[in-house]
Amino acid sequence: MTDSVLIIDALSAGTGHRTSSRDSIGCGPRTIAGVFELHNFSCNISRIEEVLTKKGAARGFEHLAISAMSMDLPVVKQATKMWRRTRPKGKVLLGGPIAAAPRTILSEIRPDVLILGEGEATLEHLIKSDFFETSIDLSEIPGIAFTHHSDVIITPKRPTISEEHLSDYFQPSTIRIMDYPGYQASRVYVEVLRGCSNFQRTKIRLPDGRSCTDCGSCDSIDPSTRLDCPEDIPPGCGFCSVPTTWGAPRSRSEAAIVREIQSLLDLEVHRIVLEAPGFLDYQRGPYPLTTPCSPSANIEAVSSLLSKIKSLPQMQDGTAHLSIENIKACLFTESVAETFSRFLPGNTPNIGMESGSESHARAIGKCSSPQDVLKAVRIAKKHNLDPFVYLIYGLPGEDFLTIKKSIEMVEELTDIGVERIILYGFRPLPGSAFADFEPPLHDSPMITKLKKAVRTANRDRKFTYLGRVIKSIAAEPSKTHSGYTMFYPLQEGPLITAQGGYSAGTLVNIEITEVLSDGLVRGEVVK
Repeated sequence: MTDSVLIIDALSAGTGHRTSSRDSIGCGPRTIAGVFELHNFSCNISRIEEVLTKKGAARGFEHLAISAMSMDLPVVKQATKMWRRTRPKGKVLLGGPIAAAPRTILSEIRPDVLILGEGEATLEHLIKSDFFETSIDLSEIPGIAFTHHSDVIITPKRPTISEEHLSDYFQPSTIRIMDYPGYQASRVYVEVLRGCSNFQRTKIRLPDGRSCTDCGSCDSIDPSTRLDCPEDIPPGCGFCSVPTTWGAPRSRSEAAIVREIQSLLDLEVHRIVLEAPGFLDYQRGPYPLTTPCSPSANIEAVSSLLSKIKSLPQMQDGTAHLSIENIKACLFTESVAETFSRFLPGNTPNIGMESGSESHARAIGKCSSPQDVLKAVRIAKKHNLDPFVYLIYGLPGEDFLTIKKSIEMVEELTDIGVERIILYGFRPLPGSAFADFEPPLHDSPMITKLKKAVRTANRDRKFTYLGRVIKSIAAEPSKTHSGYTMFYPLQEGPLITAQGGYSAGTLVNIEITEVLSDGLVRGEVVK
C-alpha cells in the first residue's frame, strides 16, 4: 500500500490560532494515525496552523483526514478549500466532535466522508472497502454521513468499540507524536477510558419544547434503562455531548495504557496526562455503567495503574511527570485522595462545579452538587493536592441568584486554597441537550463581577509561587518579548517566562520572581 495521508489536528484551533491549551496534544489524531499504520498507510500529523502558514506543508500527501471540534469549523473550511484547489482527486475525511452536527458540516465543508462518533472501526471499514483507491457505495458503511448529489445521507449508527478492541487491537500511534513541534514540552494525553457514566438529564425545558416528565428512567436501578429517555433528551450535563457521542465508559487495559506511555517516554515526551471524561470511572463497573456516583471508585484498579506507570524509568528519575485531570466530585473520597497523594503528590485534579447554585446544578443535569465540590476540594487540600475547579457562565437557567451563588463559591474556594478556578463562557455543543440554546450576547453586570472575582482569585494564588524554584521545560520563544522563552512546569504550576533562548524540551530550574497576570509569572533560570 503506497497511499499517504496527512492527518490535520485542528482541535481547538477555532479561526486559525490556538489561544488556549497551546501545550496540549490530544489523543484523537494519534488514534487515527494508529489505524492507518495498522493497514500500512503512510501518514503524518500536522497542526492546522502549520498547514495554512507553512508553504509546502501538505506537499506529498494524497489524502486528507481532519480531526476537529465544533468551534473549529471556520479554520477547517479554510484548510479544506486550500486542499481542494491543489488535490481535486484526493479523498477528504473529517471526524471528531465537529461531526455531531452532520448536516451543517456537510453543507459548509463538503468532505467526502464525515465520520460520526468513534472513528477507528469506521476508518478501518473504509480502508478495507478500498475507499481510498476507488469509488465505493458509501451507504454500506455504518457510522458516516456524506452528500449524494444535493442530499445528505446518514448511515446507521455503528456499535461502540469493545474494551478489548480499544486495548489490544486499535492502538494509537506513538511515533507520530514526533510530528508535533515542541512535543517534548507538551502535555501529551493518553486515553484511559472513553465515555461518561452520567446518564442523568437536564430538567430545563429545551427550546423545541422537550422537557423532563419525571418518568424515572434516569433514577432506574437497571443501568440499561438509564440509557434511553422517552422525551429524547440527551444524557449527561446539558452543556456536554460526551455521553451522546461516546456512550457509557469503556476502560482500556492497564497493559495497553502502560505500553503506550512507555513508548512515548522513550521518544522524550516529558508530561503525560491520563485522558478521561471522568478518570474515576476507570474499571468502576460493568458496561453499561450509567450511574455516575455509585459504585465507588475502583481503588484497586486505580492504584495498580498508577503504580505501574510511576515505576517506569523516566518517572523514577524525575524527567517525566504524570497527571490526572477530570474527576467527578461525588467519587472523590478520602481513599481516592490518599491514593492520588501517594502516587501523584501535588497533582491538580480538575473538578467541575459549573454553577454555584444547588438548584441550578441539579437542573442542568450535574451529578455532583456544589457542596460535593467543596467537600472534594477540602479533601484534596488535606492530602496536599492542588485542585482546579471549573465554572461556566451564560448557561441556560442562569439568573442573578445563580451567578451570585457562583461568586460566593469563588470566595469559599479561595478560602479553602483552590489552586485555580477556570471560568468558561457557555457554548452550545451539537449533540448536547443545550445544543439549540443561544449564549448570551453581552455580559451582565453580575457576570462581569464573576469574571473579576475569578481573575483576582487566580492572580492572588500566583503570589504563593514567588521565591520558589520550579523544575521547568522550555516550550517556545515568547511571542511578545524578544529574547524570552516560555516554560511549563514539569510538574504543576503556572506558565512561566524567563530570559534566554532555550530549545523545546530543555529542562531547567527557574526561580519565580514576579507575577505578571492571573496565569503568567516571570522567573530567572538558576544555573
